[in-house]
Amino acid sequence: MCLTIPKQVVSAGNNSVRIRAGKKTESVGTILAVKKGDWVLTQNSIIIKKITAKQAKEINNFLK
Repeated sequence: MCLTIPKQVVSAGNNSVRIRAGKKTESVGTILAVKKGDWVLTQNSIIIKKITAKQAKEINNFLK
């Protein structure tokens, strides 16, 4: 079982997506259509699922 922290899309271009978790940003790949502001889950630097802002908040509260 893997645990992933919700991350928010900062920018989405043709070949890469920038995401942020807290103060850390990173570039990742995706097979899903995403846009700035979307919340996502990643695994091995690839976006694997989009989630709602409510789900992201619930997960982050649980992890605190």
